[in-house]
Amino acid sequence: MAKHTARRAVRISAAVLALFVLAAGALALTRSRPEQPARKAQPVLEFDASDLTEVQSRPLARTLPMTGTLRPYAEAAVKAKVAGEIKELTVREGDAVRAGQVIGRIDPTEASAQLAEKKADLEAARAQLDVATRNLATQRALLERNFISQTAFDSTRGNYQVAVARLKAAEAAVAVAAKVLRDTALVAPIDGVVAARNAQRGERVAVDARVVTLVDVRRLELSAPLPAAEIAAVQVGQDIEFRVDGFDGRVFTGRVERINPAAAAGSRSIEVYGVIDNPDHLLRGGLFAEGRLIVGRSDQALVVPAGAVREERGERFVYVLDQGRLARRAVTLGLRDADQVQVLSGLRAGERVVRHNLGTLNEGAQAQIRSADAVQASR
Repeated sequence: MAKHTARRAVRISAAVLALFVLAAGALALTRSRPEQPARKAQPVLEFDASDLTEVQSRPLARTLPMTGTLRPYAEAAVKAKVAGEIKELTVREGDAVRAGQVIGRIDPTEASAQLAEKKADLEAARAQLDVATRNLATQRALLERNFISQTAFDSTRGNYQVAVARLKAAEAAVAVAAKVLRDTALVAPIDGVVAARNAQRGERVAVDARVVTLVDVRRLELSAPLPAAEIAAVQVGQDIEFRVDGFDGRVFTGRVERINPAAAAGSRSIEVYGVIDNPDHLLRGGLFAEGRLIVGRSDQALVVPAGAVREERGERFVYVLDQGRLARRAVTLGLRDADQVQVLSGLRAGERVVRHNLGTLNEGAQAQIRSADAVQASR
């Protein structure tokens, strides 16, 4: 019995000793490990309110810049149709005229004399024809009675035919002379405004010399070269909006009327012509116009600033502040104007996106908008 008790005591002592050794080893191992530093908290990105913008739904148009010089849609020159001295010129620059209005006259003295001469020749030709007509009737009666030969009658008939031809020639000469006299009047060919007086009263002009230049400013034309790569989107009837210096930013409108069928050599641009109605005559030819051609329009488009869109490896995306974290959203773009772009997919109205390229941003990072007090304190 005593021997059994002793063995049991030995086993308990050995177990206690083993526990002691394990505890000591664990303590030594713990002391030998270096202390682990405390895990750092991720910084929170702070944005100013101006760094973010809200996705909005509003009208948007795709446009192409279109600049050029306005010129009258219709222009005409009043030219001298006969040579002579200008005796009368009743209009000056800025005067309005109507089509058919006589605005001046070249000295008609020579033309009147020529007409009188041709009329006298006409009267003589008529008298000769009367004589030839009577002779022909007489000779025909004599021929029927065999008092003259056929040869004599044919000679008389030839004289009659010559008289008829001379009468026709005299009538034509009178018509020409009358036209020359009418052409001494300078007549406006179109409704318009006098743009220039190219000759003065008392000046002698040659045939086809320009005397007055007229323009019709009720309609104007704006022509501008557009890149060949964009011409597929341009169509007749599309709207044009433009401004002109001196009109306090007023926006004028027009429409595309013609498109040149060939590209210009060298620049490879294609000329597009717009027409502008100008019933109040506010605009003038020669003014420089700067505007845009609207090639596409959406009445309700989700838009963001063009600077908010980034591109990486062919993918376009924006950064969105979503539930306190920064999220990267792939987007599909549509219409674009000078500083706004339409988002067809990837965003919803009301979401906040980073307005500018602020450098490298980490997706999933915590983010918030700086309070007004914090912004004021930083100043």
